[in-house]
Amino acid sequence: MSKFHLGWFLGPGITVQGWNSPNYAPSYDWTQPEIFQDGARALERGCFDFLILEDTSAIPKAYKGGMDFYLKNATMTPKLDPAVLTPYLLMATKRLGIATTLTTTFYPPWMLARQMATLDHYSRGRMGWNIVTATSDAAAQNYGYDKQFEHDQRYDMADEYIDCVKELWEAWDADAVVMDTAGETFIDASKVKPVNFQGKYYKVGGPLNVPRSPQTKPLYIAPGGSPRGRKFSGRNAEVVLAGGETLADMKEYRDEVRAHAIAYGRDPDKVKTMFICGAFVARDKAMAEEFKVNLPKTRAKRLENALASLSFLSGIDFSKFDLDTPLPEIKTNGMQTMLKMFKDAGPTATLRDIGMRPPSWEVIGTPDECASIMQEAMEEIGGDGFLITGPLVPRYVNSVVDELVPVLQKRGLVRTEYTHEHLRDNVMEF
Repeated sequence: MSKFHLGWFLGPGITVQGWNSPNYAPSYDWTQPEIFQDGARALERGCFDFLILEDTSAIPKAYKGGMDFYLKNATMTPKLDPAVLTPYLLMATKRLGIATTLTTTFYPPWMLARQMATLDHYSRGRMGWNIVTATSDAAAQNYGYDKQFEHDQRYDMADEYIDCVKELWEAWDADAVVMDTAGETFIDASKVKPVNFQGKYYKVGGPLNVPRSPQTKPLYIAPGGSPRGRKFSGRNAEVVLAGGETLADMKEYRDEVRAHAIAYGRDPDKVKTMFICGAFVARDKAMAEEFKVNLPKTRAKRLENALASLSFLSGIDFSKFDLDTPLPEIKTNGMQTMLKMFKDAGPTATLRDIGMRPPSWEVIGTPDECASIMQEAMEEIGGDGFLITGPLVPRYVNSVVDELVPVLQKRGLVRTEYTHEHLRDNVMEF
């Protein structure tokens, strides 16, 4: 089989890394960039394509009707701004891509376009954009709205947003900056186009006052498991941040996104569907069995944290539900992937059943065993790679980078070096 890609999805966001878990590293000050810089350097050592920085824009208030549980347990809060951390990570690395989460629903297009173009210049072409529409009313209220826009409308807005920022990024020709001292001309004005974008949701004058960046635009990364989210990915994404509990789910997800890409006239091979994966790498079989025994115990201990997270993402207070009674029909304007998860769990599934499920597809075993599981999964799904998820704490990161990745490299499954300078070129290499 051909190589597959590796990325890291920093699902906890820019927050305390591994709080209240065996991997917690108390020697690090989580309010400082060093733990994230060290993690990024390790991922670069493992030749990961990129690191995705997750974000949310609110202290959750959905569980038990307020903030108290979230604050006490550091659940989905606190979170520092990933856009501010990004330059620190770029300075700490030379080849690793950094993908920052910025929402189309709340961020003005011109501001986002200018910021990402600047970072792409400073990184010499290593920027990615994790494109989210945001889900919660709490976040909407922090940006001056009473509640979140309707789910599918958010994606309609995001489609138009992509069209808008694309015009801004492409307004400057690549050779517009001539710096001709003899002719006393710094910029050839004929190579900077007006924009004047006017759509249903956005109106932007433009053009940017930032010249075209090395990649022209950041690498587009898009999550979204709903039917509308998958269609958005097929239209726009270059990397799809995907989930799936089974290999059949993953294959169906990838096939659907590729079909949407074809319908939009795109080359489906230019849309890389990468699946979120928890990796528990053991030094031997005894340790692997210990992982398998302890993981359910850990989930049971953190069940309420899982329910609080589900409450924030859906806007439904799950503290009001009985843990061991089959769930009623759930409807939400929040994350639609959750509805599929509840439906797939079956009519007799309880809230405890849902909360005890692994948060992502998992591989558990020795480095060789984990590598075999990942190889067989990619052969079944058809591609394109995995997004390892979890906190950037040394014990966890090093187990993946220094124990699992060398086995994958030895089998010829993942890259052993960065072939190109730009992030997009590395991602599209295979």
